[in-house]
Amino acid sequence: MIGAVKSTFKQTLRAAGLAGMMALVILVSTQPRAQAQSQAQSNDNEILRELLAHPEASKGTVTFPIVFCWYKGQPALYIQTDASDPGLAAQQRVNLVPRLANAIQAPNGGAVDDIYHITNFKQGNVIPSAPIPAGPKNSDPNYTPIWQVSLVTWNAGTTPRVLTSEEDILGARDDGEVTLTKTNIVVNCPVIYTPQGGKLPLVKILIDK
Repeated sequence: MIGAVKSTFKQTLRAAGLAGMMALVILVSTQPRAQAQSQAQSNDNEILRELLAHPEASKGTVTFPIVFCWYKGQPALYIQTDASDPGLAAQQRVNLVPRLANAIQAPNGGAVDDIYHITNFKQGNVIPSAPIPAGPKNSDPNYTPIWQVSLVTWNAGTTPRVLTSEEDILGARDDGEVTLTKTNIVVNCPVIYTPQGGKLPLVKILIDK
């Protein structure tokens, strides 16, 4: 559901003017999947042995798949690491963390924000908050990487279009175009880049060419 952009990611970044940005490392394999996974596992094991042999002296870099989303009408990027739902965790190959759902019960819902997933039209998810600027000087008190998933479904008889902000979604709902369904699924997806807030410090992007 909350998936990483793969084959079209390079074109998306170029269209969004992000092709020259350095943010998070992306490695898109062109090898057959089984062969690539086997080689990756072998490489990971070798790297781990080297790092853990001298844990206090070693330095390394971790890579995550990037997820494309929309924030206030602009393309943005996040990574995902955890999900409270077993099916979603298995689909996205992230940590299953059922206790994430407890964040919904925090006073005034203060531990979560909404993330909108369109169920019957292909587009990136929509987030209503982000770190502005990204990093230790973030000034947006509403931002949290803990998101409660809301499903957005285009109603019959409507013409779906790309919704790029929470305002777009709520407007479409008020106009009777979409139906919103708030779930109890919570995901941990830190935002690492928005045009408004820049990229998270120390994060890099390498695009497979």
